[in-house]
Amino acid sequence: MTDAHPLFILGNPRSGTSLFRIMLTSHPNICIPPECGFIQWWYSKYKNWSKTDSTNEIRVTSYIEDLKSSKKIETWNLDFSDLHKLIVKSMASNYAELSFCVLQQFCSQQNKNAIYLGDKNNYYIHHLDIIREIYPTAKYLAIVRDGRDVACSYKNLKNLKSTSKYKPILPTEIGEIAEEWRENNLKLLNFGEMIGTKNFTFIRFEDLLTNSEGTLQSICSFLQIDYNIEMLKYAENNINNKIEPDKLVDWKKKTFLPPDSSSIGKYKYELTRNEIETFQSVNSDLIDLLGYDKI
Repeated sequence: MTDAHPLFILGNPRSGTSLFRIMLTSHPNICIPPECGFIQWWYSKYKNWSKTDSTNEIRVTSYIEDLKSSKKIETWNLDFSDLHKLIVKSMASNYAELSFCVLQQFCSQQNKNAIYLGDKNNYYIHHLDIIREIYPTAKYLAIVRDGRDVACSYKNLKNLKSTSKYKPILPTEIGEIAEEWRENNLKLLNFGEMIGTKNFTFIRFEDLLTNSEGTLQSICSFLQIDYNIEMLKYAENNINNKIEPDKLVDWKKKTFLPPDSSSIGKYKYELTRNEIETFQSVNSDLIDLLGYDKI
């Protein structure tokens, strides 16, 4: 596991990043925990971590206690005692290795021997410079979904009944949704150009639904690993192994179902004509660039 590589899933909210994560982590050589932005959150405090810190009981304990307070980390069910031992044993010599220990601990508890240890976070779109600084050789998988369907998902989420304190709070006004979708996807496109095709690739959510096997095969080729049929059994794996934590499933219920392409283009009957025109006026060029049709 010490030879594992970092892998990040990025995308605008409600664009299929959770489904994508569950598909990928169903591969025996990929392990991607539920979302938690601890890597970025604790960077400023621990960015100067050294091998000496890994031998300092007080420093390791301080980091563990801070990690415990990270939003959503409780959904990982980490054995923090074993994590403490792993940090000491591995002699983590910098912040990247320290953070990787957390991913390794989660992976170990899943009884997996991963080639890629991943992190899925929409939140990281706003901190790509920090993530790249920490892991300059990481690979990135960015997923994009038709923004008009994203707008429907944003608006529907407002009416979702959930007792989870983690229910997303997203814009519901079409102009604001259009601007957010534009800003986030432009950031990803620009980041991809800077990183290069060796370490960054873009996929469309719609392709993941309509050609799941072919799209996942292309991702495995990008990662230079063999394709595994378990990736198509993601729904069964999610049901049996609770890949998506209970606290987060209320707005991710389609991760328990086979690919459903009926949601593609739902904006045509869920949005008003004025809403569609507003979204398209903001994103006319980007809709064309990403290969979507305007109406």
